Parts: sequence; C-alpha cells; structure tokens
Amino acid sequence: MSKINRDLYSFKSLGSLPEWNSHMGLQFENLVLNNRTLILQALDINLEDIVLENPFYQHKTSRTNGCQIDYMIQTRFNVLYVCEVKFSKNILGMSVVADVQTKLKSLNYPKGYSIRPVLIHVNELSEELKESSFFTNIIDFTKFL
Repeated sequence: MSKINRDLYSFKSLGSLPEWNSHMGLQFENLVLNNRTLILQALDINLEDIVLENPFYQHKTSRTNGCQIDYMIQTRFNVLYVCEVKFSKNILGMSVVADVQTKLKSLNYPKGYSIRPVLIHVNELSEELKESSFFTNIIDFTKFL
C-alpha cells in the first residue's frame, strides 16, 4: 500500500500477483461444480442413479484421517466417483496420482463400494500420467469451453 501511495507501484499482469494460481484453481473448481451436468454426461451417469454428489470433507478424528474430495458422486450401484479437479500453469504429472492415492487411503467409506478416481483438468498432462491406468476417467474440461 505504501508503494501505491508513493506512486512506486507498477502493475505488471494479473498472473504476477501473489497467490494468483491458487485463486484460479478455486475459480476453476467453481466452474466445474457449476457445470456438473457436463461431468455427469462425460462419466455417462444418469441423474436417476445419483444418490449424492457434492464436494466432500472428512474431518480428522481419533480413528480416521481427514481428507477433502473436490467432487464426489455416489450412485445407487455402490460406486463412488472421486473427482480430483486440477488447474495448473505447469504440465500435470504423476504427483496427482500420489495426491489422490493419499486421499483414498484416508477416505472412510462403506464396505462393498467401488471407488473410481477421476481427473478433471484444463492443462497439459505428462505422457507418464496419460499412460498410467490409475484414473478410470480423465476429463479435459477445455472441451466444454
């Protein structure tokens, strides 16, 4: 603020602002959540098969670890689609798999459920990530824009 008051501040670009990528990531998550029907269509999930769908937060307790799922869909067929929403200016690599694996290890869910990890992104993926078989679906959100 003192630089602005003394006319010493020079605006360069929005991308140079501190925490810009974090803000863009949150805005991208909001964009995805406000267009859920596109995600459901891409996953070939019928609306009548959905029991619950929303971001999911599991609080840490003495018996369970905490975790945050960007978007989770529960179907009547005991399937949980665990969607990781990623916005990055860099190429996404295998660290995304490690992040989701950590979340899945922490996630407390009923017996008999099938877990299907899904990646929703708008940036380039590394070849290693493209070729990995970890995600059941990889959705490039730019196709919807």
